[in-house]
Amino acid sequence: MTDTLKLLFPMNLQTFAEDATEDQTPPTDDPVETPKTFTQEELDKIVADRIARERKKSEKYADYDELKTKLAEYEREQEEKQRSEMTEIERWKTDYEKEAAAKQTLEQSVAEMEAKYRQEKIRNVFITAAASANIAHIDDAYILASTDLAKVTFDESGNVVGMDSVIQSLVETKPFLIAQTKKEPSTIGGPSGYGHETGAKTLEAQLEEAKKKKDFGKVLELSNKLSQLRK
Repeated sequence: MTDTLKLLFPMNLQTFAEDATEDQTPPTDDPVETPKTFTQEELDKIVADRIARERKKSEKYADYDELKTKLAEYEREQEEKQRSEMTEIERWKTDYEKEAAAKQTLEQSVAEMEAKYRQEKIRNVFITAAASANIAHIDDAYILASTDLAKVTFDESGNVVGMDSVIQSLVETKPFLIAQTKKEPSTIGGPSGYGHETGAKTLEAQLEEAKKKKDFGKVLELSNKLSQLRK
């Protein structure tokens, strides 16, 4: 049987020898590196480490987001508080401005009333003093004395101070305001010069009395009468 196979399939040993020689020839190209292999334990460890790193990063960002959220909430609360305070301040400011405006209006009204009252009182005192000084044209005299009347003041009791100076200035600078009295006729049949002498003595006495009372209008009036009698 064996011999029969040999006859049917003769073997060329040289061919097999050449194939073996070719296999032993070293390759001319670079050798291919064998890929590194890992055990299951090593793979599990690598995966676990990667997961741990990613989790740590996630936790880090989670903490940052939490802080950011808390900061945003805090800022919002502060803003709401500030807005609430500003609204309150604005409300108080508005109320204060209204009260201040009302107070200013009231003070202005009071000041106007006081000024009007002072002017009325000054005018009344002027009329009385002008009449005592025998000033005939009261309204005209009041207008002419406006500059001097502006200097009139009030004392602590509310009395007018300085009116005597106003009247004196009018009498001295504007004598035409003084009412002229009629000249008394001389007594018929009397001694020569008797009426003049008697009248002069009487006027002199009145003049002295007027000077004591500081009745400047009367002083001027009596002075004029004496001058006319002595002509």
